[in-house]
Amino acid sequence: MLSAGGYCSEARLPLVCRSIRAPPSERRVSALSPGAQKRRQMLKSSLVGLTALAAVLSVSAPAIAQTAPASEPYTYVAEWNIPRAQWGTYLTDFDANTKPVLEKLAAAGTLISWGVFETIVHTPDGYTHGVWWSATSYAGIEKARLELVKSASGSSSLTAATAHRDYYLRSIAGGGKPGSGEGYLTVSSYLLKAGKAQEWKQLWEKNSKPLFDELVGKGALIDYSIDVEDVHTDSPMWRHVVSLSPSAEADDQLGAAFDAASAKLTPEERKTRGLTMEAVLEPAAHRDSYSRVLRYWRK
Repeated sequence: MLSAGGYCSEARLPLVCRSIRAPPSERRVSALSPGAQKRRQMLKSSLVGLTALAAVLSVSAPAIAQTAPASEPYTYVAEWNIPRAQWGTYLTDFDANTKPVLEKLAAAGTLISWGVFETIVHTPDGYTHGVWWSATSYAGIEKARLELVKSASGSSSLTAATAHRDYYLRSIAGGGKPGSGEGYLTVSSYLLKAGKAQEWKQLWEKNSKPLFDELVGKGALIDYSIDVEDVHTDSPMWRHVVSLSPSAEADDQLGAAFDAASAKLTPEERKTRGLTMEAVLEPAAHRDSYSRVLRYWRK
């Protein structure tokens, strides 16, 4: 599985990006896709603040539209730090100014998912609210951003934002099912050791993906993904595991499912798995975020 003062990466959602935050020195990112470094240089010169959105990150589309494989959609996440006095206004502003734009683009086939969220676990330098949208091409992401910039002038909560952050993400794995409504967004971010990206992904697909797929089938998860930054603002070794659940009770089911899977392992198997993960991760760098999704739609 999404930001204010400007429109920004992290569905996966699919959702992704949904709410991805960390101290400035520990911000997460992703693996660079082929040609991404070149795109980054092309995009860097066009990043400008947008006053109507409280300092939005403006990312111009490449001359030739970049298209992701169907299994690797892009997600743009915009997050803002909105003063507490404006928290009650944020959703009203979204429904009046942002939601109609997202619904129109979804109906036209430009977007494959979108959502809006508020942070549950706050940090001193983090963000309080955000929005995301996903598409299969840079052109789709940019079309949505440009229209959202125009619609944001009427959002008093966005113009009151004191900080803003964007992510431009790509999902390298994921699953889910169509749906809409409310839910909860969890983002677990991991910093990989150099040269360990493929090994970590293989371990995740072996040990975690079957449980995620099972929970989607049972309705306890709506969407999940592994997201990386396609436009890098931090180390390309960050991986963000994103999940969207329909309720807090469903999050309990997710935790119980992983506990049950762990309980089936012998002490020696648990030790081996732990040592294996230590070999590919920087354990001290791990961070989580937890947010309430106020509205979402997934194709």
